[in-house]
Amino acid sequence: MKLVKREPDEGHKMNMTPMIDVVFQLLIFFMLVSEMTKTEKADLVLPKAAEAIPDQGDRGRLTVNVQKDGKIMVGPSYITLDELDRLLKVHSQLEMQEGKKFSDKPILIRADKDAHFEKIQMVMGKCINNKIWKVSFGAMVSTGESTALVGGGER
Repeated sequence: MKLVKREPDEGHKMNMTPMIDVVFQLLIFFMLVSEMTKTEKADLVLPKAAEAIPDQGDRGRLTVNVQKDGKIMVGPSYITLDELDRLLKVHSQLEMQEGKKFSDKPILIRADKDAHFEKIQMVMGKCINNKIWKVSFGAMVSTGESTALVGGGER
């Protein structure tokens, strides 16, 4: 069998179109993700706390915003207390099926400093009803936003 040697063609070049498509898709992805993180936190004037610790931004954490007029926001939507109760039930239900007594899913409650405590207490009550004990509160320190952790430990 005779082997024929071929000279490589110099006219072949790498097709850059798929790489450009991937770059544009990544760009769109990061633009959407950054927009979603902005809508998670409503524009509130948070209370000041001297002992607040910097926010670590736990994965899977649900952020509940209580506005000055008492309206509750989760993400970009306003919800009622009953809807919050159903949302927290779903949020914690998966871990409860694993045989745990309490959910390890974290919740961040951000409330305007002029919001009535009664509304914040109702949100906390919904967390208790759904056996969620990892609750943090948004607060301001002199350098920026932080959260002070309430609760903790194993039960």
